[in-house]
Amino acid sequence: MRICMVGSGRMAGVHSRALQNVSGVQLHTVVDPDLEYAEMLRQRFGYERALSSLDDALADERLDAVVICTPNALHAAQSAAALRAGKHVLCEIPLALSLAEAEALVRLAAEKGLRLMVCHTERFETGRIELRRRIAAGELHPLHIIACFFMFRRGELKTGQARRGWVDNMLWHHGCHTVDAIIDLLGPHVPRDLHVQWGPPWAPLGLPLDVDLHWRAPRPFDGEEVLVSISLSHNARWAQHEYRVIGLEDDWVSSHGTLRRRDEIVVDGALGSRPVERQDAEFVAAVCEGRAPAVDGSTVLPTMRILQVAWDIWRLSSSAFRRLEDRQRRRGCG
Repeated sequence: MRICMVGSGRMAGVHSRALQNVSGVQLHTVVDPDLEYAEMLRQRFGYERALSSLDDALADERLDAVVICTPNALHAAQSAAALRAGKHVLCEIPLALSLAEAEALVRLAAEKGLRLMVCHTERFETGRIELRRRIAAGELHPLHIIACFFMFRRGELKTGQARRGWVDNMLWHHGCHTVDAIIDLLGPHVPRDLHVQWGPPWAPLGLPLDVDLHWRAPRPFDGEEVLVSISLSHNARWAQHEYRVIGLEDDWVSSHGTLRRRDEIVVDGALGSRPVERQDAEFVAAVCEGRAPAVDGSTVLPTMRILQVAWDIWRLSSSAFRRLEDRQRRRGCG
């Protein structure tokens, strides 16, 4: 199975390393508009060739699949181009920056009979898998799930490649991880009483870097309501990422593959979890077996619907505030 890696940043390296350990995979082509970076990744992982044009790569009939590891805003268009070229796609999170784009990609993959998988890598973390199992089996009755994703990233992400940078959208990127975790733990559902509150926009970006989402979700085995609270921030200098489940029986915390029950470590995520490798192996297996992958594009649509509502609330409220400011400014002038 010949793989084309699109992008040459940190996640391209992570996927390249993971795919080296998957049987039957050939790292064939790496694409980056800056050929120097493409060549660096080619040499590092032993790709056969480096290109600066995605179109040139997709024209190669030898390629079977494409891994998209580019800035968020490029994911939808590049995934669509790969699918139209007859290539299976593994796309880094988020699949798109709108629900409409995500739905269009799912339809396109179905029309072409191709696999479209999204890198919701946390679904492959051992701690999260065990927590999901306990909830689904009725061993843990959640009452309230509190999730947070905090980091300091005010818009531009700079990796180890000093000349590179790209704008990171907090809601569609880290919000996508976090909302999907709730969908993964409780199953697909329509949120009840969804409430979203946004912080003030960060001036250089024009977008808020803080947002809270709250809703009520049905428990998967009895339909009782679970409170969901999510807090996201790109202003936090103290990074934190965890899912705390307050349950009828006990409290559990899942973080980076580790599952704790109060002070007891139940699953140690540091002991060979390797979620990216298991995720990428699942993609390869799904392609080879002609079946839908575990995180098929259609399975992420419930998450994208919630994100779209939150995004629309921001756009509508910011537009309303701008209109109000304009009216006040005009009144002040006249």
